[in-house]
Amino acid sequence: MDIIRKLIRNVFGFSRTEINGFIILLPLAVMLVSIVPLYSSWLADQKVDYSNEEKQLDSLVAFFKDNEKKLKDTLHVTPMLKNTHTFFSFNPNFAPVSDLKQLGFTEILSTRIASYRSRGGYFSVKSDLLKIYGMDSAFYQQLYTYIELPEKVEKNKPLHFPVKQNEKHVTHDLNTADSVQLLSVFGIGPKLAARIINFRNALGGFIKHEQLKEVYGLDSTVASSLSKAFFIHEGFEPVKINLNTASETQLSLHPYIRKKIAKAIMAYRFQHGSFSSVDEIGKLTVVKPDEAKRLAPYLKIID
Repeated sequence: MDIIRKLIRNVFGFSRTEINGFIILLPLAVMLVSIVPLYSSWLADQKVDYSNEEKQLDSLVAFFKDNEKKLKDTLHVTPMLKNTHTFFSFNPNFAPVSDLKQLGFTEILSTRIASYRSRGGYFSVKSDLLKIYGMDSAFYQQLYTYIELPEKVEKNKPLHFPVKQNEKHVTHDLNTADSVQLLSVFGIGPKLAARIINFRNALGGFIKHEQLKEVYGLDSTVASSLSKAFFIHEGFEPVKINLNTASETQLSLHPYIRKKIAKAIMAYRFQHGSFSSVDEIGKLTVVKPDEAKRLAPYLKIID
């Protein structure tokens, strides 16, 4: 041991305390370095028991073998369940929506085709059906032989667009129309349909088609299409607000009454008493003449 101490001191120049510490740490370092490969070598010699895993795999294989026929039957039957519709010859230019649904067209797609036709659209060849947004190509192939249209248009042959006799242009009441009827107009989606109905309810009803342009997000072209497809009954009376009893909150909920106008109405009633006529709304300094004219049909006087 003394020889080792003397050798360490000569090589490293350690003091006695450092030599003692070195002699203690050296075997520990050797153990740490060699323990990992020794453990790996020992672990490699151990036998791993995979019996449980093998049993599980065997049971899965047996399960799939037993149910293979059932799975194949299910895969063959499932597609047939979808074909609940009835195929028959039809012309997409004249077929009513009920016939389109019976053929297998969805509610939205049937309405979209009807809307396309109402705007002057015409199907010249069979493949024109694929131009309708949402038309599935696989479903089109199933219908192909039943479509009463040519496969292609002959060159240099003018196209004729026949008009179905006794066909009436169906319109709806703008003040009672639901979202499905509104969606039949090209350019109207679910959000716009909901906005139109919400604006109509808040307004109390449309008294003229020009009011459609006040619906947020509705451009003039779509508003014009709506005006052609929907009517307003002559003499229609909208829901009216009682100027003398409505609260500030009730007044401000109307699209034509700003909060500033609602406060002015309440202040007028407090200072002058009840309104004697609807025309007195024009006396309020915050109400412009055009605003008073626009608002008048939606106001009433009842003490």
